[in-house]
Amino acid sequence: MDQERLMDRLRNPQKYRKQQVQNAAKAEQNKTQAQQAVEKQKNRMPLIVLGAVLGLILLSLLFIFSAQKKAENITSFLDPSTLKGLVVDKTFTANAGRKYIQISEGADRNVSAQELGSTLPVISRYNFRALTEKNYQIIGAAPYALTINITSNIEDPELLRYLFNQDKMIKSFLARKDVKPLLDDPALLAQTLGDEAKLKAFVEGEPIKEILSSDKVLEAIFGSRFMAYILISKTGKYYRDNPQEAAQLIAKSPILTTLKKDAEIQKVVKENTYLEKVAPTLLQ
Repeated sequence: MDQERLMDRLRNPQKYRKQQVQNAAKAEQNKTQAQQAVEKQKNRMPLIVLGAVLGLILLSLLFIFSAQKKAENITSFLDPSTLKGLVVDKTFTANAGRKYIQISEGADRNVSAQELGSTLPVISRYNFRALTEKNYQIIGAAPYALTINITSNIEDPELLRYLFNQDKMIKSFLARKDVKPLLDDPALLAQTLGDEAKLKAFVEGEPIKEILSSDKVLEAIFGSRFMAYILISKTGKYYRDNPQEAAQLIAKSPILTTLKKDAEIQKVVKENTYLEKVAPTLLQ
């Protein structure tokens, strides 16, 4: 402190005492304001947290609503080229202009869920756009996977139509050890159909029973690429070229004879591109 200021302080002690009091009061005021600010911030924290939670909930609801809205428009995701020809185009050929990945697991092919993945994918309105080729391959190849997908969506024939037009699923299903021999050997199919007990168990089991009970699902499957591949297989072509033999197989089976009398089965057979010409013979 300089001499002049020291002398002024000695001459006017009241002045400096008053200033000290004012400084102390100001410091106390600042301290009080700081404490009030802290308390105010503390009081605001629950509101901030609540606001953040509400924000997350709104975003979640928006996402769900968006997914539902997209799912309602599943028809727009059906590839027109996939459906074209199955019930209209008379010259449709399943293999024309298309390349496929050959799925092979050796001569002794024995597909199990463990080999393909521990979780069987199930298509739904919420995930159908996100399923990968691997998912569709598993649905086609893994035991019971296609059955589970059908029974899980039996009330949604449009979604099943979408599934039964997926090439990856179709190719892997037709390559199965228990399916491919039937498609390659007409005599083996005839022998299989001759076992009435096994045929009855098949028709009365799931998902065939549920498929037969739904006209829309039956139409979706019979009008799909899946059915087209079956009918252009070696066995399918043989019986289309020899409808009288197919009719004889049906006549020998009480179960098949009953099925062919069903009005909806008659309708889908007559409307199928590959069966319409032989339908009168098959359904006689």
